Amino acid sequence: MATTTFSPSPSSFFKAGFRNIAAVVIVILGAIILLDSIRVNSPTQVSVVTTLGRISGIQKAGIYLKYPIISRTVGYDTTVKSIECIDAVGKSNCTTLDGGTKDLQSVRVAVQVSYRIDETKIEELYRLVQDQSTFDNIIVPATVQEALKISAAKYTGEELVTKRQLVKQDIETELQTRLDQFYLKVVAVNIVNFEFSKSFQDEIDKKVATQQQVLQKTEELKRVEAEAKIKITIATADAEAARIQGSALKENPQILELEKIKKWDGKLPSVVGSSDSIISLPAQIR
Repeated sequence: MATTTFSPSPSSFFKAGFRNIAAVVIVILGAIILLDSIRVNSPTQVSVVTTLGRISGIQKAGIYLKYPIISRTVGYDTTVKSIECIDAVGKSNCTTLDGGTKDLQSVRVAVQVSYRIDETKIEELYRLVQDQSTFDNIIVPATVQEALKISAAKYTGEELVTKRQLVKQDIETELQTRLDQFYLKVVAVNIVNFEFSKSFQDEIDKKVATQQQVLQKTEELKRVEAEAKIKITIATADAEAARIQGSALKENPQILELEKIKKWDGKLPSVVGSSDSIISLPAQIR
């Protein structure tokens, strides 16, 4: 009896392979859709969710589900950021500015600015700028430069040094006014340094040295005056004491006799004459 052998046709191999490939593709697509449906925000992150181009929600820290494919999220970091730049010697993390003062002095201002986004204005911020790096690399540095120019121009070169705290507050106010339109909040402004031309810096140093000398002399004068007052007070007290003692002796002569008794050592004189005088004889005669 003849045996019949069944061999699969090429078309069946092709169909089986296609089914396997399709299954793998479906699994991969399913995994992608599942992963795209899950959103995890860190404690310092706030996200804007859009569905078909419209804002559908604001998400803070936590795990969220969203519509796959048709929804997208844009995250913003709410931590405090600082502007970093390099000065002439390449060592400072600060923003520098070459500008002019009220008295037309050339000055180089170095400041460090810390800022953060306003979490209460996330939707408005999203409509304005969707890429946070635009704030960090373009908007904030340019705004700081402008605020420094305006603030420095309000003061003379000397006032920038002597009114440092007031200048700092002025820069903060000017900067915050300008960053409000970008929904950013100023956390701190620190003035690192004011660098003037050498001639002006020498003039400031000379003036500061003169003021220190005047202050030192003033303090020395105060010390001398205080010492003189103390001496006058002591002399006055001594004179008053002498006057009181003189008056007491005049009114009470017996006080003098009492003082003599207090000072007597208890020894009688060697020879007593007819008068009140005392004659002292040498030891060999006695």
